[in-house]
Amino acid sequence: MIRPARRYLIITVLLIAFISVFAPLNIFAQSGVALTAEIQSIEREIARQGISAADKHAALVRLARVRQLSGDIEGAARSWLEAAAAVPGRVDDIALLSCAYCLAAMGEFDRAAAALVPLLSRYPRARFLDASIRAIVTGDHGELGSFADNPEYAELKAEIIFTLWKISDGASKERWKMRLVNEFPNTPEGRIARGASSVVIMPSPFWLFASGLDSLSLAENDTAAVSAVSAQPSSSSSSSQLTAARLQTGIFSRLANAQAQEARLKQAGFSASIETRNVSGNEMWAVTVPSGPDQNRTIAQLKSAGFDSFPVR
Repeated sequence: MIRPARRYLIITVLLIAFISVFAPLNIFAQSGVALTAEIQSIEREIARQGISAADKHAALVRLARVRQLSGDIEGAARSWLEAAAAVPGRVDDIALLSCAYCLAAMGEFDRAAAALVPLLSRYPRARFLDASIRAIVTGDHGELGSFADNPEYAELKAEIIFTLWKISDGASKERWKMRLVNEFPNTPEGRIARGASSVVIMPSPFWLFASGLDSLSLAENDTAAVSAVSAQPSSSSSSSQLTAARLQTGIFSRLANAQAQEARLKQAGFSASIETRNVSGNEMWAVTVPSGPDQNRTIAQLKSAGFDSFPVR
């Protein structure tokens, strides 16, 4: 059984890879579109009678991205898998790879590895994810270490060294860190290794699991996008239920930050409260407000007051 610390670690070290694979997520957060309404609209499109296979595939890809942004990683994995097989006679490899990343983020390592099998011979990124999972689960970093100086993985080199830095100990950890600083000083990975006070990275649901929101400064334009992201639903929740009794306005790895947002919400006239969440074995604090009888109206009121929100179950 993988210890909670290991589950947390794999999500942390794969952070940069997720940013690269799921970069389009940013458009939803900065558009101000309510994610619940977007999900419902896409689901109606998918269920439309007579929809072509190509249109269904495109809609499933959009649905997977929005679910990722909402923090519904399990739902995103399911949508990516459906997208991969949406067009008869063709497998969308990129959708399948995205599904594998989501499964890895959930700690479903065996399922992630199985999804990667047909991709390993064609995609260096699939082999990188596969080797990263094995390195974290087994503690044997040899295979992943060999990728660092292999020309075939040149485009992934900063991510590989970042991963090795995060999962290593002692002298090896320091050696990988210094390589990252010296060889990739201006990349997000290198700036994190250098301890830069401001690292601008596109918002991703995986910052929540990596506890990165409280330790890294985001660009001013990205703060609304970050607060719109909600935590991954617990396994007892139903992903299909889109209505909720409360709206989440943010989730934090530091209680003091959650308390500060709670105070701001109360000052703006909302009945805010703090809920403790267990996210991949780590304690975090979510700030919520009651959705009231008209959820969309409350979302609009929060938006007007400067708070993005998302329904939680």
